[in-house]
Amino acid sequence: MGKKSRSSKLKPAKNGGGRAPSVSGYTSNLTASSFSPPSFAAELPPPAEGWARELRKLEKELQNTRYQDAAVVMSAAKVARIMRHFDLLEKILAKAAAKGVVIEDQQLWTQLNEDVAAFKRANTSVRSDSMKQIINGVMKEGINVDRVSFEDNTFSGMNCLQFATLRGDVQMMEQLIKMGAALDIEASDLANHTGVVMKPKGCTALLLAVNGAITSRNIMSIVASGGMGGMGGPFGGDQARETYEGCVECAIQLVRLGADTSVTFQFPPGGKNHPIYQSWHVWKLEGKSIRDAATLVGSDLFEKTVEEFSTMEHQLENVNCRCGSRLPWKQCHAGKPTDPYYLTDKDDEKDVSKIKWRYSPMAPCHCNTSNSRLGLPETKKIYFKCCWDETAHREYYQCDKTSEIRVMARTAVTPMQREAMQFMQEMLKGKSEDEINALMESTQQMMKNPEFLIANRCKIVREGGAIALKAIASDNPCSKLSSWDPEVYAGVMETMDANLSFQWNDVHWALPKAELLKWTEEWNEALEQYCDNIGLTGSEREDVIKLHTASAFAPCGNVKCCKMETSVKQYSRCSKCYNIAYCSSACQKEDWKNHKQKWCKPGTRERQTTGISSGESLMQMLTK
Repeated sequence: MGKKSRSSKLKPAKNGGGRAPSVSGYTSNLTASSFSPPSFAAELPPPAEGWARELRKLEKELQNTRYQDAAVVMSAAKVARIMRHFDLLEKILAKAAAKGVVIEDQQLWTQLNEDVAAFKRANTSVRSDSMKQIINGVMKEGINVDRVSFEDNTFSGMNCLQFATLRGDVQMMEQLIKMGAALDIEASDLANHTGVVMKPKGCTALLLAVNGAITSRNIMSIVASGGMGGMGGPFGGDQARETYEGCVECAIQLVRLGADTSVTFQFPPGGKNHPIYQSWHVWKLEGKSIRDAATLVGSDLFEKTVEEFSTMEHQLENVNCRCGSRLPWKQCHAGKPTDPYYLTDKDDEKDVSKIKWRYSPMAPCHCNTSNSRLGLPETKKIYFKCCWDETAHREYYQCDKTSEIRVMARTAVTPMQREAMQFMQEMLKGKSEDEINALMESTQQMMKNPEFLIANRCKIVREGGAIALKAIASDNPCSKLSSWDPEVYAGVMETMDANLSFQWNDVHWALPKAELLKWTEEWNEALEQYCDNIGLTGSEREDVIKLHTASAFAPCGNVKCCKMETSVKQYSRCSKCYNIAYCSSACQKEDWKNHKQKWCKPGTRERQTTGISSGESLMQMLTK
C-alpha cells in the first residue's frame, strides 16, 4: 500500500513478446502505480477544493491541537502522503510519536513510516550540500533556478534540471520543478563547461532523460555480455540499472507535467563525431523527435503516456500540478472550480506545446519582483501562501521554453467600462476586419502613451466632476470619492510621473497589500507636491490635504455599515469574487442581495472578473 514500485531490477524482454527490442533486451519495471495516489486515497472523499487546500487546513488544525488529536494527525498524514510531501509526513509522524498519540490503524501507520524511509533511501543529490545551497538561493535570495548550472563529466552547459534528468535523479528533478524550473528551456548560454562535450543542440530536460534511458539501457546490455570491461559510473555496473529506471521515471513524469515531446535530437556544433554521440548514429536518433524515439526507451508506460498526452483534451484534464504531488491540477492546487491553471492563446488553441501552465504553487511568489520594483520588502512566501488566491488581481503563468512569467492582471469590469465597450461595439458594427484591426491598432498605440493616458484621465475627471469620481469608485456608496474636488484629484494625477500615474480609489478591496501601501504613499506625496505647486498654505492647505489624503484602510462593503478598518487588509473579502470585503459575516449576509446583483452573478470567478488583462488585447475584449 503506497509503496514506490520503482525497482532496481530489470528484466529482459521475453522472446516472441510484443516488443522487438532495438537497443537491448532490457525493459523497465515501472508501472502506473508509481504515478498514482496510494490505495487508501480511493477510500477518502475527494475534498471540495482539492487536496492542497485540505492539507493547508489540516496543518492549521495540527497547530491548534498541538499534534495531540489522533484523528487530525491521521488525516493530515494521509493527505501529506497523497500529495507526496514526504518531509511534512515525516514531521507529522515524528511529532505524533513524541507526543504519544495513539493511532488505531497501526498497519497504515507502519506503512506511512515505511514510505518515508523508502523515500529517504533513494540515491539522490537533493540532500547534498550543493543542492541545499541552490534551494536556499532560489527560495530565499531570488536566484533564477533555470540559470543555475551543475557540473557534470559528460555534457557541458546543463542547468540543474537537465543534470537531474540525465542522471535519473527523480527527487532532484521534482524539487527543482517545485521551485519553478521551466520544463523545456534549453539554457544554451550557461557558462558551465566542465563536461567533455557540449550538450545536444536545442535539448530539454525530457530529451536528456530519454537520452539517459536509451544510453544506460544499451550499456547494460553490452556490460552484461562482458563488453566495456565492466564499465563503472552512473551508466555502468549495478548503478546503470538504477540510472535507467530513474531516467524512465523522470521522462514519464515530465510528460505528465506537460513537457514538449516534439523536441528533436540534434548534434551540437562539432559534436557529431564525438564518441559520446556515436551511439546516436547507431540508433539513427538525429532528427527524430522524442515521440518518435519513445520505442527505444524500453517502457510501454512511457510510450502510452506520450501518446495520451499528445492531445489537448487529455493535457488540460490530466496534466500534473507542479508541486510534486503527481496529481492533476484540478485535484491538487487548482481544486476550486474558479481556479485557473493554464493559459492558451487564441491562435494556438490546438497546439499542446504552446500551453502556458500556472506557475508552481510551491515556488517563491513573483510578487517579490513587484515589491522590488516598488521598493517594498520581499515576502519570502511561496506562491500558494501569498498571491495564489489574488485572482481578482493577478495570475502568474510560465512559458516552459523561455522561463518567462506572464502576468494576467484581472479586475472587475466597472459599469463605466462596460458602457464604453458597448459603445465601441456599436461603433464597430458594419466595418470590415481590416478597418477594425486598423482602429484597434491605433487605439492600442495611444493607450501605450502614458502622457496621452494621463491627459485624458484628467480631462474626464475635470469635465465629469463628481460623476466621474463616482464612476472611478464604480458607483459604490461606501466611497467618499465623489466629495473630493475634481480639480485637486486631476492636479495630483498630473503631479505624478506619467509612467507611474494611477487613479486613486478609496474602495480598494481587490488591490494587493504591497501595491496598496505603495500607492497610498505615492498619492499622498503627490498631494503635498500639488499643494506646493499651486502655493497653498495655512488652513486652506490643511483642509485640502485632510479631504484628499489617501488611506490604506478600506470601509466595510455593507452600504448600511461602512465601518472603516483599523489595520490594513483587516476585513475578509468575498470568497466568490474577491472584489469586496466585510467587517463581519453578518454584514456580508445583510449586503448579499445588493452585492449579488453587481458582482457575484452565477458562473465562475473568471467570468465574473472578465475584463482588463495584461495578456488580453482590446480587440479580444470587444469581440467576446
